[in-house]
Amino acid sequence: MGWSELPSELLYLIVQKLPDLPDLIRLRAVCSAWRSSVTLSDRPHQFPWLLELFDRGSFSSLRRKQRFYSVSSGETLTIHLKNKKQKPQNFIHGEVHIGYLSFSDESGKVLSFFNPLTKDDFSLPPMYDGRATPWMVWTGSDPIRNRSIGVVNRDLKRTDDWFGWAFYDPRSSKWVEYVDYFNNCCYWQGMFFCSFLYETIDVFDVQSGELLHEIQPPKIESPQHWIDRDNIARQVRRSYLVVSLGVILKVLWFTDYWEEKPVEESVFHIYRLDFERADEESCWEQIGDIGDQILFLGEMGGFSMTARPSIGFKKGCIYFIDPEDNKTYMHDILAGTVERLPCPFEKCAWFLPGL
Repeated sequence: MGWSELPSELLYLIVQKLPDLPDLIRLRAVCSAWRSSVTLSDRPHQFPWLLELFDRGSFSSLRRKQRFYSVSSGETLTIHLKNKKQKPQNFIHGEVHIGYLSFSDESGKVLSFFNPLTKDDFSLPPMYDGRATPWMVWTGSDPIRNRSIGVVNRDLKRTDDWFGWAFYDPRSSKWVEYVDYFNNCCYWQGMFFCSFLYETIDVFDVQSGELLHEIQPPKIESPQHWIDRDNIARQVRRSYLVVSLGVILKVLWFTDYWEEKPVEESVFHIYRLDFERADEESCWEQIGDIGDQILFLGEMGGFSMTARPSIGFKKGCIYFIDPEDNKTYMHDILAGTVERLPCPFEKCAWFLPGL
């Protein structure tokens, strides 16, 4: 039996083991029989790439020939951004891009999204107030399919002390904006969670904007002598809220500012939220293992994925980008080690490809 005569059931099993979309495209290009048997919708859940960024003044930009790096395969991909509507200087530098790259117009009021793989694009209605470079920090659970809520950290009134966040409700086709500064956030079951580093987490209803809960940060219990329990906030380098397997995790990245320890000596604490006890101080439980999950962290937030066999990402690990040196690292939670990963880019962000 020749390769072109492989049963479609066997081809499907092969496809489910492919880590990257280019591998799927190459498989479909082998012959007409494979192309007709394997559709793009048969692709397995994709693992993230690294998106190359370039400094342009005080913000990051893209180029017409945009490069991506696959951590799992070690391959660098170049994709042409053939969309004349998007200007590279108006690219929104969020920490995670799911399927689409985000842009704003010159006023900062209109946000548009562009899929570099399918060339699909769409725009959202204008916001009430705008700024030239808004910061897209979160897009709903599956923006590729439902184009759900987008949250933006922005200076609503162009003043030094008035910051806010906004979200787009596709059911009403309207933006809702609120005044509240945050450093990290996540969306879960119709609620928006946001906080600043190690401070109280504010929980809002995304429809009404009502403040539902003020969740106290977890209590720190650590054997590390350099973590000052009386002044934890000074030791927290970054704080993240991540939804993983239907629960909310808070990841605290500690560093010793006094001794200026390298990234490889960083300490990570992971806490799981018991939301039924959200109004109690004991609502957080520190955990030392995330099972077969993988956490991906950007500058202000992140996401979780389930590990698959024969993929270059190791389960039970945190993959993160250091905003200081712009390098990519992997933290093995059980081993307690941190190692730098190879990447050809000087500056990058996570991009989750989608068709």
